[in-house]
Amino acid sequence: MVDTALLKELAEVFSPEAKLYAVGGFCRDVLLGVAPRDLDICSKLKVEDVKTLLKSSGFVVSDKCLRLGTVIVRRGNFRAEYTTFRTDSYPENSGMHAPSSVVFTDDIEADSARRDFCCNAVYYDVTADLFVDPRGGVDDIRKRVLRAADIPGKVFGEDGLRVLRMVRFAAELGFDVEENTYLAAKENARLVLDIKKERIFEELDKIFKADTAYPALNAEGHCKGLLMLDDLGLVDVLLPELAALKGLEQSAKYHVYDAYRHSLEAYRVSSPEIRWAALLHDVGKRIAVDLQGNMHGHDSLGAEAVRTRLAELGMPPSRMKRVAELVACHMVDLKGDMSENKLRRFIVAHSAVMKDLIALKYADCRATTGHDAENLRIDRLYREMRTDGTPFSLADLPVDGNDAERAGLKGKAVGEALKLLFDEAVVNPSLRDRARATEFLLRRAKAGE
Repeated sequence: MVDTALLKELAEVFSPEAKLYAVGGFCRDVLLGVAPRDLDICSKLKVEDVKTLLKSSGFVVSDKCLRLGTVIVRRGNFRAEYTTFRTDSYPENSGMHAPSSVVFTDDIEADSARRDFCCNAVYYDVTADLFVDPRGGVDDIRKRVLRAADIPGKVFGEDGLRVLRMVRFAAELGFDVEENTYLAAKENARLVLDIKKERIFEELDKIFKADTAYPALNAEGHCKGLLMLDDLGLVDVLLPELAALKGLEQSAKYHVYDAYRHSLEAYRVSSPEIRWAALLHDVGKRIAVDLQGNMHGHDSLGAEAVRTRLAELGMPPSRMKRVAELVACHMVDLKGDMSENKLRRFIVAHSAVMKDLIALKYADCRATTGHDAENLRIDRLYREMRTDGTPFSLADLPVDGNDAERAGLKGKAVGEALKLLFDEAVVNPSLRDRARATEFLLRRAKAGE
C-alpha cells in the first residue's frame, strides 16, 4: 500500500522547485479502483538536485541507477522510485532493454514517449490532485486496453522485455491488446532472447501467477498469459521442451488430452506455488518417446531437462531443485500399489516437498481425467504420518547422541546407529517409544563389541 499522506508531504518539499508526479502503475491502479502496490515518481529535477532538496526533509535518498536518473526515496515504510524526465535512445532492433544513451529533459510529453504503453504513461500531479495524460492512457485504462506509447514496432524493437511486460499486464489486469501493438509484439518476440535471463524468469514467474496480482480483475490471468505466450511463439522459444509436447498423443484409456493440453490443464487447476512443476511435469514424455518409442521413465528424464531449462532461464537454484524434485517424483505410487513401508520412507525422504507433491498429483489427476480425484493414498498416509509420531528427522527420535553414548556407542557408530534407528522407526511404531529405542541402541553397541 502506498502512503498517500507521505506522498503529498514529499510533493510539498519539491514545490516550488518542481511539480512532483506519480506515474505508471500508481495512476493505473487508482483509475482501476484497486489499491496501488508500488510507487514511481518523477519530475524535471535531476537526482543531484533532488538529493539537495531532500537533505533535511526526513526523506532518505539512495542511488539506484544514476545514468538513468533513478534513485530510491524512503521514509519509514514509504518507498518510491524517482526518475528525472528523460528521453532514451536504443540501437535499432536490439531488444537490449537498457538504453544506449539518455538525455534529461524538462518536457513531460517527451518523457511520456519513452514509456511502453499508454496506460503506463499517465501522470498524477500530486499537489494539484489531477491526472496529466499526454498519450490518452486514461481512456485506454477505462477501455481496459494496452496500446503502445509510440510507434509499436519502435516500442518493441527497442526493448524485448516489453513483449513479456505486455503479456504480464494483459494477464494481470485482464486487458486486451490493441491490434497493431499485438502484431508488433509478435514480430519482435524473439528479441526477448537479448534480455538477461534473470529478467526473463522474473517476468515469466509473474505471468504464471498473474491471477494473484488483481484477482478481482482477472481470476484466470495465469491462463490468459500462457496462451498469449504460446500465440506469440514464446513457448517454443523459452520452453521448447514444453512446446515439443504439442500433438503428442497419449493413451485414451487414461487421458482425455494430448500431452501439451494435459500440461496446460494441470497448470490451469494448480495453485501458484506449484505452477512451474505442473506446467513442466511431463516434458520428459517427448524425450522418452524420441529415445525409446514409449514414455517409460519420463519422470526422471523430465526432471533432468527441467533442471537444465530452468537454470538457463535464471530460476534461483533452490527453486529450480524443488521444481525438478516434484517432476522427478510425480509418478510415485501412481497405481497405489507401492508397499506401505516403501511409501513411508519415500514420504519422509521427500518431506520438504510433500505438500506440493500431493497438490501436483491432484492437479495431474484432474488434467488426466477431467475430474477431481478422490483422496490419494499418498495424501492419506502423509496426513496419518504427521499425527502418529512418525519421525521426519533425527531430532524427532525419542533418543539422541548422548543416549547412544550412554548405551556404549562411540565415534561414528553413534551417527550410524541413530540413522538406522530413524530408518526403522519410520515404519516401526514401537521404536518411537524411548525405552524400545534405547534397547535398540544397546543391541547395536553389544553387536559392535
